[in-house]
Amino acid sequence: MSYFKGKTVIVTGASSGIGEATAKEFLLQGAKVILVARSESKMYDSFKDFNQDSYSIYPFDLTNVDDIDSFVKMLIEKEGPIDILFNNAGVSQFGYFEESDLSVLDKIMELDFFSVVQFTKSILPHMVDKKSGQIVTNTSVAGLVGSRNRSFYSSAKFALHGFFDSIRSEIIHHNVHVTLIAPGRVATDVGKNALTASGEPYGRDDRGHRKGLTSLEAAKRILNAIKSRKREAVIAKWNDIAWLAVYIRKFSPSLYFFLARRIVA
Repeated sequence: MSYFKGKTVIVTGASSGIGEATAKEFLLQGAKVILVARSESKMYDSFKDFNQDSYSIYPFDLTNVDDIDSFVKMLIEKEGPIDILFNNAGVSQFGYFEESDLSVLDKIMELDFFSVVQFTKSILPHMVDKKSGQIVTNTSVAGLVGSRNRSFYSSAKFALHGFFDSIRSEIIHHNVHVTLIAPGRVATDVGKNALTASGEPYGRDDRGHRKGLTSLEAAKRILNAIKSRKREAVIAKWNDIAWLAVYIRKFSPSLYFFLARRIVA
């Protein structure tokens, strides 16, 4: 029997990319999945081939941070006990800091950090009360190492690692676990949709994501990490530069910063 059979999972950012692929993998493993994203039509189209009794669709814009608490309470009231939260929704960034408007940082932090913190804050009492749960968050290798053109994105992702590494020790005695997922290159539109220095979408698919894992491969690895209750999992091909960056940054910082000046992530 699948580890996920009968479990109820919330997936944010479920209309595309890693969120869509992971939600589908949860469904294939027998979970009941609560799909959350801005586009209701995309979710209906993406999941139309699955048994409609196995998932629920809730259109919601996570940048409305002040509304997340009431939204989460509504989900629990309608859907019952939640076993796993997969904080996946987010937006990337690509632009030099000196050229970037700070309003872009506000947008990045609002979705990538503050909405995640609020969603976690809202669902945690529910998991504490039932003495079980797992909070999974899709961060990025950019949350483990910094690189050129990614200062705003890395700020949000590093913040997530600091936040979850802190609360992990606070909530483990409630049998609530934290798993951080740090993808390298995955073949999605995350690079194309990244915000530029002016806040407009980058609009080009020329940053090597198509050379990475497929979203399906990434989803399978993510579910394995969740099942194993890993504290942190880098999700990338064995030859992805992400692995090299993580290890060089850890064991040879001088070499890492030498290379970082020459490589655009």
